[in-house]
Order: sequence, then structure tokens, then C-alpha cells
Amino acid sequence: MSVWKLRKNITVSGELEKRAGKEHEPMQDYNYVRLLEQVGKEDLAWAGGKGANLGEMTRAGLPVPGGFVLLAGAYREFVETSGLEPEIYRLFTGAELEYDNPDTLKDNTAYIQKLFESGEIPADIKQEIDQIYEYLESPRVAVRSSATAEDLPGASFAGQYSTFLNIEGKEDLYQAIKKCWASLWNERAVSYRARQNIDEVNLAHGVVVQRLIDSEKSGLLFTANPVNGRRDQVSLSSSWGLGEAIVSGEVEPDQWVISKKTGEVFSEYRATKIFKTVRKQGGAETVPVETVKQQEITLNREEKKELMELALKVEQYYQFPQDIEWAFTGGRFYLVQTRPITNLYPMPRPVDSGEELRMYMNFMLYRNALSAPLTPAGVDFWMHGLKYFLNRNKRQKPVRWLKSSGGRIFVDVTEALRFKWIRKLMKSRRIPPMLDSETMTLRSLAHVAEKENVELEQNRKSLPALIWSFITHVNWVIVLLRMTGRPQMLYAKLFPRKAAPKVAGDAYRRLAAFKERRNNLQTLDQKLDFVEHEPFGLLLLLTLAPFLRMFHVLGSLNKAEDILRKYTDDTSELVKVNRAVPNCITTEMGMEMLEIAKKLDRSGETPSHDHPEIEKFLEKYGHRSSEEVDVGTPSWRENPGYVVNTIQSYIEHKTYREAIPKFYRDQEVAEQAVENITAQLREKGAWWNARKVKKLLREHREFFGLREMPKFVLVQALAEMREVLREIGETLAAEGRLDHSDDVFFVSLQDMRANEKLQEKVRQNREEYRRELQRTSVPRVITSTGETVIAVNEGDADNACTGIPASAGVYEGVVKILKRPNEGSKLKQGEILVTMSTDPSWTPLFLKIGGLIMDAGSTMSHGAVVAREYGVPAVVGVGNATSILKDGQKVRINGESGAIEFCSN
Repeated sequence: MSVWKLRKNITVSGELEKRAGKEHEPMQDYNYVRLLEQVGKEDLAWAGGKGANLGEMTRAGLPVPGGFVLLAGAYREFVETSGLEPEIYRLFTGAELEYDNPDTLKDNTAYIQKLFESGEIPADIKQEIDQIYEYLESPRVAVRSSATAEDLPGASFAGQYSTFLNIEGKEDLYQAIKKCWASLWNERAVSYRARQNIDEVNLAHGVVVQRLIDSEKSGLLFTANPVNGRRDQVSLSSSWGLGEAIVSGEVEPDQWVISKKTGEVFSEYRATKIFKTVRKQGGAETVPVETVKQQEITLNREEKKELMELALKVEQYYQFPQDIEWAFTGGRFYLVQTRPITNLYPMPRPVDSGEELRMYMNFMLYRNALSAPLTPAGVDFWMHGLKYFLNRNKRQKPVRWLKSSGGRIFVDVTEALRFKWIRKLMKSRRIPPMLDSETMTLRSLAHVAEKENVELEQNRKSLPALIWSFITHVNWVIVLLRMTGRPQMLYAKLFPRKAAPKVAGDAYRRLAAFKERRNNLQTLDQKLDFVEHEPFGLLLLLTLAPFLRMFHVLGSLNKAEDILRKYTDDTSELVKVNRAVPNCITTEMGMEMLEIAKKLDRSGETPSHDHPEIEKFLEKYGHRSSEEVDVGTPSWRENPGYVVNTIQSYIEHKTYREAIPKFYRDQEVAEQAVENITAQLREKGAWWNARKVKKLLREHREFFGLREMPKFVLVQALAEMREVLREIGETLAAEGRLDHSDDVFFVSLQDMRANEKLQEKVRQNREEYRRELQRTSVPRVITSTGETVIAVNEGDADNACTGIPASAGVYEGVVKILKRPNEGSKLKQGEILVTMSTDPSWTPLFLKIGGLIMDAGSTMSHGAVVAREYGVPAVVGVGNATSILKDGQKVRINGESGAIEFCSN
């Protein structure tokens, strides 16, 4: 027996020995086939996704056409006896196949298809197929692929594999089965698995053989709206004939969007149904629809109601939104397939009870410009840190204002959106600096709130009641008193140059106290308590406190501009004041990397993680990383590849030759700009205002560079917190609850406290994290109905997209799209960097770019500020630049108007 036959023989149960009123032959043992009634979700590895789902539906009493599953063991036996395994391994798991080379992929898949079709199904497998096919009375059947990797969470293989209709007779059935097996290695499937990072090793294919429903009409039924994500809506489509043409997009169906709760039809589209798919000998064909039926609606009211009821039963059974294929014949509906809708963004948790509409803002994208997901440990840190602000004296209880979803933190902002004036403010292009973190988020909130304004305003509290709610439920008073430090704020206002280092010194003293508390931890319980209760202190004392103590100078540049505009319309010199500001830790970090590159290049040395210069750099900056606000993310010290590669890139492109002198030139330009502005006011006779503006601009330069310092210190504390978590992981691994200490970053604090094995949770959480890393777009807003808003399209030209002007200048160049800073080696000197958002770990790349375009961000976000400091034209808050633009495309960006124009190459 083949080594692949790991499963025990399968026995057809006695209760299935009767079918259609006829006694079945004496009970037999089967190795390779099973009736649909005999498989379920536990058989995914053997029956494949489609077979397991159809079996589950049959068990649930849903109207599924009868049939059987040819198990994956048959595929493996065929591959082994036909000698195909070495060829599959050579073509699809070796280094010879280049997934990005369509010609190679096409040739390899065509070759393997021929090998499958020419192979001979082993006699023992044929015998079982014959027996179960005869048991079903040898009907016309649909033969469908059912891969063991199919319909996994986060991966939908809809349309990837083959289906063959109207198959009749054993020989045609054998051939259809072999073609289904071969479709595991077709172009679409191989490419899709490569994009999804699904391992090619040990893949197998089941095959579903079902009685063919000769459909009068058929269609698709989504139990959540796949367009906007709403879980309270059903999307239904229907057309004449078989359903394969709808799935493949060959025909245009009638379409409805229907309320689950009331059955109300939100939208209806009646298509002109010119073609339909019908069965023919050995398959199916597309034929014209009779003229009289082309405009006829395919489903009446009662039929839609019956389909809705079936949809809700399916969703209730699976406890997850489903993509269902249905067919209708002889006055009866049949369900021929269901699979999870894998592209929906997960619902925020904890789920709100009740039916009142709630709206949640992506906090990580809005405040931190972080599009990547957090690890479970990172989610825990932010949830525990933030909930103290929002839940006075109830730190142990869940907070209704805080949600987590897809590794992101969301904040419930429903109550604020009930006020029309707040919605209007969010849509304004002159948003107050305190709110101007990620402008596209605010506009997206305003967009969805305006759409639902009737329901929102019906439940609106009065403004005094809302304020009182904040006072009684939110710790703002305590927080502000602890953070502000009035004497320090006054000192900073009077003596800005002396106060700047004091602000930093105070933060470092607090960091030292935090490290001392961390070093005193001994027991597991002490460490768990530390991880739970310290996040609030870190966010409060290391980040917000220094920020508020220098808050009064953050508007200095705007104040200076307001004064200057009273005397002149020419404010162009103000842009130069932002160049090369002092006290900026990220700029200093970039300059140190340039100096290392210069030194190593001149000495002919190659950068490496153990080079003394790089070791010295990592001693100071090694706590930083990509997505560095996530305590579960490895630091540069742990993984110095990004630092080494960036320095190597500086050497290869000789970046230091221009960037180092440019920094010192920019310092001189900025200082001269201050003098020019002052002189300009004096010439207008505004001596007092000239003195005032000069003071404001000096304050701005002294303090603005400090904006990165709180986060720099916070990330050092996070590195310490990460070490505490790793120690917890070592203890749990020693107890056998984890396999590796680093697995601790993929379980929650609650999991750590539970006295149970955590290996399966780690596996599930790692898989979910991997899927979220691959998500190309993240919602800025999500509602309690599941509706998601990625961005509000504000483009106003056919050949351009538009964003927020963030750094003045016009630049024409080639686009390079990057997801993460560790891809920076792909970036060439002078290219336009296009990305979702940036944080300080991206700063070294700004020394190479000619321009910047970001999906997220505002005029005060990290990318915009650094672009201005480096004199790089930038447009931010575009919303969808990473999907509209392509690598190598030539564009012209205007950092003053926010326009991005497509240029001919």
C-alpha cells in the first residue's frame, strides 16, 4: 500500500445501504471514496475544502445534490504510481521555476497537464469509483476539484481549479478526474499559492462528483456585502441556465442587495441577459437567451425570500459569512457550494451588543501612521495602555470605546460624529493641528457619518451631557495634571534654548526609573503584572508628558506666518526654516549612518553586523525597528540586516557625498531664512513684530527637532518590555506551554495567565498575523455593521491623483513602491518613494529619494515633516497611491498643490 494511504479504511454505514428504495450490495470497505454524507470539516485534509463543505452542508440538512468525494489519497496514489512526484518537485518546488516569469510558468503547467492526462488511474481506485458511481445509479454529474489547501482561512481558491459539467459514463468520469487533479498545478493556482506563501510540499487534491442539477436559473449568494463589508446585508445574483458562467464572469446577472433584518431591497439591478450556459454532451456551452426572457427578472419575491432563509441557515451553521453557489430546477433550490468570504475585514472586538450603529476609527493609522498589524503582544500593550484613559477606575474591565481587529486598535468615535459641526470640521481642509494627524481618516469618518446622519442624530446626546460623560468616565483630569508639569511648561516658554535639553533629560530620567523597576522583577507573576500595568505609565510619562511640555511652541511657525502675512504675501522663506532642525534624533541617526558609509567606503571595508562602527551604532539605536511601536517586533539589534543593507546602499550609490554637505548647507539656509524674514519685517517698519517673529522661529527650530524624542525614549522602554515578555516566554516554554520563547509575542496576556498549553493558539495567531501582513489596504473606518472605508476618493483629474501638499517643490521621477523600510535596498537614488506611511525607521531612506507620496498622513505626520527638513517635495494623504501607481512609472509631483500627474516615459 502507498505511503500516502495514512487513513483507515472507510466503511459505508448501514443506514446508507438503502437509496431510491433499492437495497444496496453487501457493505464494502473503501480506501479512496466517501459519500458526501460521510465527510465533514474534520476531513479537510482528505476530502479537500469543497468536499468537506458539501459534506457539512449535507449533515446540516441543507438541499445539496447527492454525490461522493474521491479522497486525496487517490491523488497521491496516482502521482506515485505514475512517477509524477519527481517532475512536480522539479517544476514547482525547485529553484528553476520563476513565478514572475509567465512564459516559464505556462510551459511547465502545460507539460504537467499532459503528464496527468496520459497517466493511468490505478485499478483499485477505478474499482471503488465504479462501485460508488453505480450505487448512485450512474447519473450525469458535475466533477469539481477539491484541494486540501482550498478555502483556508484568509485564502479563497474560487475559480482557481477545474470543474467539468455534464459528465456521463465511467471513461469520461476518469478523464475529468485526472483533469481536476492536474488543475492543482495550473497557472492560476501556482501563482496564487506563491502570492499567499502557501507551501507547495505535500499538496493534494480531492475530487467531488455530484449529481448534475440542470439549472433553469442559478447564481451566487453572499451572506455579507462583499463590496463594503456590511454584515447586515446579503448580496444576491441570478441568471438563466447553469451557474458556471456567472462565477467565471461570462454573463451579466440580475443583482440585489437585501437587508438581513427586514428583507428590504436596498438596491436592484436588472440585467439584459443575452447569454446563458447550458449543458451539452461532455460539458457545457454558452448559448443566446430567448429574446422574451432577456429582460425578464429571474427571481420573484418569494424566491428571493426562500434564498434569504437558506443563506441565513448556512451562515448560522458556519458562524461566518459565506459565499454560496445555488441552482434552481423543478421548483426547488439546491446549494452546490459554500465557502467563507475571505476578503472581509474582521469585525472589531469585543463586539458591541445591541443594534445601535457604532463607528470606529483606526487609531494606529491615525495617530501613528502604522498600516501594518500588531502582534498579539503589541495589541495587548496598546489596549492596556489606552484603556486607563478611557475607563476611569475600571482597568480590569473591557472598555467599550476600545476595539481590536486584524491586529489594529480602533477607537469608538460615534458620539462625536453625531454633531454636524464636528463632521463639517473633519471635512475641512483647515483642520486644527491637534486633530491633523491623518487627514484622510477624518474625511473618511465624515463621509460615512454623513451617509448615516439620520440614525446618528436620532440618538444624539446634548453637548453638556457628552462633556459630562467624558468627565465622569475618562481620566482626562488626572492625565492632564500628571502630564503637563506647569513649572516645566513655563520654563520652556521663557527659556526655550535651555529648556530643550531639560525636556529630554526628564524623559531619560523617567526611562531610568522604568528600567530599575524592570530589573527588580523576580517571579512570573511579577513580570505578568508589570506587562499589564506599565503600558499606561509608558504612554503617559515617556511620550505625552514631554510632548505637552513643549506643546506651546508647536504652533510657533503658524503664529510667525500669521504675523508675516499681515505685511506681505511672500512667505516662501518660511519653508526653509524647517530645514535641518537641531535636536532631532532621527536626523542624527541618518547622519551617523552616512558617516559610517563614508568611513567604510574610504577604507574599502564591507559593512557587517559585527563591524565595530555598526556595533557602536546599534548600541545607541539598536532598539529601533520597522513597526517599532509593536513590542512584538524584533529590533535592529536582534536583526541588523536593515542597518547593514542601508549603509551598503549608501556606499554603492555614494549617497554620503551629496547628503552630508547638503545637511550643513540646509542648516545655513535655515538660519539665513530666519534673518531674511526678520529683515523683511524691519523693512516694512514692523520692528516689534520682527523681534517677535524671530523669537518664534528660534523656538520652532529649537523645539521642533525634539518631536521625535518622546517616541525614541518610548521605543527604548518597549525594548525593555520585550525582554520581560521574552523571559516570560522562556518560563512558559520550560513548562511545555510554548515551543519557543518568542512564541510569547503571539499570545495575549490572558493566555499567558491561563494554565494551559498555547501551541495551537500560537499557530492560529501566527497564521492570522501573516494574513494581515499581506493585506494591501487597511480600513481607516469600520462600523458595527462591518462596513469599511479605506479612503475617500478626492481625485479631480482623469490623469492624476490628488493628495495633501506636504513639502513644497515640483519633482519628476520614477516611482518605487515599498511596503516596509527593510525593502529600501530596492530604492535607487532619486526615485520617488511611494508607500502607505512612514515612521522614524524610514528616515535613512529619505537621503536617497527625489520625492515622497504617501497614502496616509497629514502635513504634520512623520513623512511630511522629514520631507520638509530634507527639502524633498511630498504629497501625502492620497489614499490609494500604492494601488494606482506602479513601479517604474514616471510621475510629476507638486508639493504645493498636492497634484500627482502621470508622465509619458
